[in-house]
Formats: sequence, C-alpha cells, structure tokens
Amino acid sequence: MGRVVGAALAIAVSAGVWAGSASPAAAAGCTTKFTTYSTVKAGTKGSRAGAVECLLHQAGLATSRNRSFSSADAAKLRTFQTAHALEATGRTNPATWAALIAQGSTPALERGDKGTDVRRLQLSLRALGHRELPGTTNYAALTEQAVKDLQTRLGLPVTGRTTALEWAALQAGGQALPPSTGDQGGEPGGDPGAPAATTPGETALAFAKAQLGDPYEYGAAGPDRWDCSGLTMRAWGRAGVTLPHSAAAQYKLGTAVAKADLRPGDLVFFYSGPSHVGIYAGDGKVVHAPKPGSKVSYIAVTSMPWKGARRPG
Repeated sequence: MGRVVGAALAIAVSAGVWAGSASPAAAAGCTTKFTTYSTVKAGTKGSRAGAVECLLHQAGLATSRNRSFSSADAAKLRTFQTAHALEATGRTNPATWAALIAQGSTPALERGDKGTDVRRLQLSLRALGHRELPGTTNYAALTEQAVKDLQTRLGLPVTGRTTALEWAALQAGGQALPPSTGDQGGEPGGDPGAPAATTPGETALAFAKAQLGDPYEYGAAGPDRWDCSGLTMRAWGRAGVTLPHSAAAQYKLGTAVAKADLRPGDLVFFYSGPSHVGIYAGDGKVVHAPKPGSKVSYIAVTSMPWKGARRPG
C-alpha cells in the first residue's frame, strides 16, 4: 500500500521557481481538470478563465476571480510568465498551463503514492499533452510512464519517480532548469586590467563581468541580484540593444552563431526551451547567473547541454 502524500501548505522556492505566498492550487480549490487546455487571453470567459484567475491568485498575483479574463488579469499572467522564463504573452499555452498547475511544493513521489500532490502532478502533465492521465490522487502506471516520458525528453535519469528536478521542470513549463554550478573559476569584480570595450558585444560582456559575485535571485534584473535572462537583458541594454526578460524569447532574436564562431558578448543558450542563457566571455567560458544559492560566475561553454547561440543587434 502506498504512502499518502499530503497537500503542501506553502509555495516553496526550489530550483529557481516562483516564490509565492499562498497554498498551491491543488490544495486550494482551483478547478484545473479539463479535456483540453485551450488558450485563455484578455476577453476569455468561462471555466478556463476562472481557473487561470484562481491559479494566479494562488501564485500571489491578485486577480478579479470572476471567470472573465481581463486586460489586468493578462498583465498578471505576463508577470507570472516572466518569472518562470516563459514567453510573456499574457495568454496561456500548454507550457503556461503546466507551470500554473505545478506551482507549489516539490515533494518526492513514486508509484503507489496517493494524495493531492499526485493530482497536481498529473494535471500539470495532462496540460502538456498527457491526456491519458485521469487527474486522480493515485500515482499508478500511467503517471509513472508520463514522468518517464518527461525525464527522457529532458535528459534526466529515467526512473518514473518525481523529484525536485521534475517539479522544477514542470514549474518552468516543462523545461529543464540548469544545475547549480557555484563559482567555478569566477573572480568577483571581473578583470580590472581588461581593455576598454569597443564593440556592443564587448560592452555587454564588460557589464556582465562587473556583476561577478552578485547573488542569483529568480526574476531579478539588477541592480545587485540577477537571474540568467535578467543579467543578459541588462548587459545588452548597456550596449543599446533591447532584449526581453526571458531566455526562450531572447533565443528568437539576433543572428544565429555556430559554436566555432562565438565572439565575446554572444548569448549562449542551454537546455531545451531554451531554459538558460549566459554571455560568452572568450576562451570557452560563459558568464552566467546560475540558480538560487549561487552567484554570477564563469562556467565552461561545454558544462551544460548546448542549445545554440545568438548575436543580438
């Protein structure tokens, strides 16, 4: 007989996910089980609009709660999307639905477990396309297989068990989040003997290097705390180029660059999505803001799964 996993009572900050103040939706009465998870946007009315309002409320973002999704509600959704490194459109897609539903604590779960956290897991996976999941409180064979599918897609160990890594991926819309890398070789304060920047990329890199040693904070974009896309956004802003506060959105801009052609200042992206971005510093190194508990630091460009590189401007 499986152990019973109780509903969580507070939203946790785990692997760089949104920090809220209310209980997770699975324990708070939000109706989140639907046959399809269609788009909710400004002007949408009905049960799905009400679900998104409820989920945003549980994320600490007050909404009207009247089953009529307003422009103000869409603005709150954009805030949520930005904090989760999702494209900030103000409308739902499968990734946003999954992230909204998965918000909350990150308990370890496995086949045989029961409880509202299992239901939250199933419905988040259901929003990503696993329509076979019943949205019950029982972690059975179908749930185990759906988790294995997620693990396979993200390059995680295929165990069928749900850990903080799988929760973090779901809370980022089904994307993998970068592992903690600490300060691996980073020297706070940058190189005081470096020559003055002369190109936009060098200007962006100089700004990023000046933040070495600053702490990571999810959703932050300065002046002394950063997440990955907040750092790259501000760095390239210093060079006169406007970027969105989202790794996935930044990946769509600029010119694609092959790994062999990287120049200082180029944006380097990692993982599917992509879900992580840093600034190429030369000599095979990247300046990045890793995750909670770490600081802006250098890493090798080969230290995480390569997604691609872009040259803004």
